[in-house]
Amino acid sequence: MKYFIGIVILLFGIYIMTNLALKTRYTRKRLSKGKKIL
Repeated sequence: MKYFIGIVILLFGIYIMTNLALKTRYTRKRLSKGKKIL
């Protein structure tokens, strides 16, 4: 059970990192267009 929980947390962390990377890419594209969203 401990190993299973560890794997789930690892996958969840990778999922969050990929989402943050995609969000930063989209925000950079929007900023380049001239719209500032803060």
